[in-house]
Amino acid sequence: MSSLAKMLSILDLFTVEAPLWSAEGISDEIGCSAPTSYRYLRELVGAGLLLRLGNGHYTLGPRIITLDYQLRTTDLYYTAGQPLMSALAEQTDCDCVMTRLFDEEIIDTHRESGPNSLRLAYGRGRSRPLFLGAAPKVILATLPKARLKRLYENHAQELAGFPLSATWEIFWETLQKTRKAGHYLSKGELEPSVGAIAVPFFDDGPQAVGALALVIPARRIEFMNYDKLLELLTSTARQLSHNVRQPGP
Repeated sequence: MSSLAKMLSILDLFTVEAPLWSAEGISDEIGCSAPTSYRYLRELVGAGLLLRLGNGHYTLGPRIITLDYQLRTTDLYYTAGQPLMSALAEQTDCDCVMTRLFDEEIIDTHRESGPNSLRLAYGRGRSRPLFLGAAPKVILATLPKARLKRLYENHAQELAGFPLSATWEIFWETLQKTRKAGHYLSKGELEPSVGAIAVPFFDDGPQAVGALALVIPARRIEFMNYDKLLELLTSTARQLSHNVRQPGP
């Protein structure tokens, strides 16, 4: 690992569970000497990526906040999708969530709440399980076979308890059914109290760049007009893809 890569790996240590780190703890965790650790920390603090607190500990810095603002205001999928998602949430009385795949990480990038906003465990920026829930499945179902095979092999331990993933062949066939259907309905996969309908959205190629999902309380699933919700959701995803490909002035 290069010095730059090791320095940037420090940022990965800061999580919701461990938001504060001492210089000594960071040095031990990344396996470098104390002088090297302090040098890395000075660089990261100078760049605003970390903030040194009065007690000698470090936390994520203000530059992270400004970068998130920049992402929100310049991300084409966010700017094109936000008004569409807001209208869909109001029309369906469901929360509408946008989910993206970045390399091997599934992340929700935006959420519009319906009139009766749900309390969800996941939100913008928090990594989700790669194989649980409707959104990941409709995204993964569009990926090439070779890439899916790598994901399956790289996450074999995570997939071990999934009944539809006992073998690579079963995993592949299951996702192909989802790809053919063009949508997926989950019931309590990610959170016991909610379900979701998801459809993929695209840029120019056949691989999905993300998914839109309507998140529904589990108690409502059996009473919902599934076909109507799916029609509205699919129409919104198509409009999103169209708006991104042909942005306005």
